[in-house]
Amino acid sequence: MNTFVTVSDRIRHMPRPLRSLKNKPQARTEVTKTKILDAAQLLFAELGFENTQLDEVAARAGCSRGAIYAHYASKQELFLELMEQRVHTEFVAMRKKVEDEPDVGKRLGIFKRWISNQICEPSWGTLMLEFRLYAIRRPEQREELTNLYDKSLFKDAGKDLAEILFGKGLTKTARAHVERRLGILGGAINGIILESHFRPGLLPANHLRQLTEELFEALVHI
Repeated sequence: MNTFVTVSDRIRHMPRPLRSLKNKPQARTEVTKTKILDAAQLLFAELGFENTQLDEVAARAGCSRGAIYAHYASKQELFLELMEQRVHTEFVAMRKKVEDEPDVGKRLGIFKRWISNQICEPSWGTLMLEFRLYAIRRPEQREELTNLYDKSLFKDAGKDLAEILFGKGLTKTARAHVERRLGILGGAINGIILESHFRPGLLPANHLRQLTEELFEALVHI
């Protein structure tokens, strides 16, 4: 059976948050899915996509392998929904929080703190690295996966992150400048995460926040 699922398919069929849980079976289903996603996030971050087995996800989630297949047709489908449910949702929430700040001068600070908090969250940074490796190793999907990432961060709901951060009136050149520097920041943060795992004595967890904020201030400006 062909279980290949494109990113577009996953986006179209992505379950929307329930406004209310109508009955106990629905509640149990949502609890089970949450446990599966929590376990998958930890294991994909710890072992990587290729090495993670669904049996391990089921064991850590406290459910059966069949319970996973009741919701996801394959490991790939579980991984993509995890990225959509957790990563995309985080980006959208961050953008809304920044945009809701009426003082444009305070928006960069909100964004900087959000990035600092994410890099200090144990599985987040590693999961983002795994997402990039997943895309690099699948050239037939890379454009879709890159577009999903860029849409989440830079142009969700048709609004440019550069404009949200710095206000309206940015020139095309200035907007490209900001987006380029945000991309460089993302690459630098990936390097910090890798180095912190490889040489934790050099980059202990309590130094990651300060270093990330220093990089942010050096790179993210007009």
